[in-house]
Amino acid sequence: MTGSEVTVDELDLALVNAMQLRPRAPWSLLGQTLGISPVTAARRWRRLSEAGIAWVTAYGLPHPEDPGCVAYLDIDCAPDRIRQIADELAEDPHVMSVEHLSQGCDLVIAAAFTDLATVSRYTAERLGRLPGITAVRTHLATGFYAEGIRWRLDSLDPAQRLELHDDHSTGYGMSSPVRAEIRHEDRELLIRLGADGRLGQAELAAATGLSPSTLRRRLDRLAASDAIRFRCEIAAGDAGRPVLATFRADIPPDRLDEVGPQLARLPEIRLCVAVTGRHNLILSVWQRSLADVQRLEAALARRFPDLRVAERRVSLRTVKRMGRILGPDGRAVRAVPMDIWRDPIPVY
Repeated sequence: MTGSEVTVDELDLALVNAMQLRPRAPWSLLGQTLGISPVTAARRWRRLSEAGIAWVTAYGLPHPEDPGCVAYLDIDCAPDRIRQIADELAEDPHVMSVEHLSQGCDLVIAAAFTDLATVSRYTAERLGRLPGITAVRTHLATGFYAEGIRWRLDSLDPAQRLELHDDHSTGYGMSSPVRAEIRHEDRELLIRLGADGRLGQAELAAATGLSPSTLRRRLDRLAASDAIRFRCEIAAGDAGRPVLATFRADIPPDRLDEVGPQLARLPEIRLCVAVTGRHNLILSVWQRSLADVQRLEAALARRFPDLRVAERRVSLRTVKRMGRILGPDGRAVRAVPMDIWRDPIPVY
């Protein structure tokens, strides 16, 4: 059976929901929670991952307390170069996601860098030299209230969620009990886990050349400090939410830290981030239909009267999401290792 012929049932969605809560949970726990054997849980996951329907990745930033080097880049392109530019930028290790949009700009990419000077270098020397790009506008993240790692399917009952214990109860950029940085020697480990976040310790030790004890210590340090994040993703169409939309909004600056967490608790919100630029808030949502996007905007206006939506953007196609190249159906085709420490200017 080919990947395009693989369908998703309710048990598959429950398995993905469980792995959103515990991306590296043992098959024994996942099976116990879902009422199936560990072998069945592993077999179902293998079918989903091989079809590109769901996957586990890992990522991190050099300084967990400073989200200021995450950039959202609005890119205008010559019409006949949009597809080629999107495909080329999707190969960059700094780029987390690439969206082809209906309005506002042609492409928007989310990318992470080690410092602001590297953001400048990437936009000037990488994007500025790419034929067909006519304009770039940079928006820097100043605070995260929600991101995709916290978005959940609603396929488990409360008892099942309690049994799994959500690993990601804290938000990205929020306080963590221990501070740590990604060290140079951690990069290979992070890159390997970015391609497959469920690699076992024996496989990781063989791939990185680390002893099992050294590997375990590094993983424990990174996970305890929130410097590394494990994330289970699912193709939007298979999640039953094929419409991806982004609101660029304004809210009084002194209200951001009050309203942002409230927005983050809404089940439709995948991303809620304060940014620099003309509009100070970005909201990304997954919906079942375009009409649902309009209904959500109306609901936001009623609940948050001082929130003004300035732009409404619908994604025509997601080219890349969290290190995965996606096909036209939104399913993952292959991984592009995320490595924000690499020189952002490719050498040909």
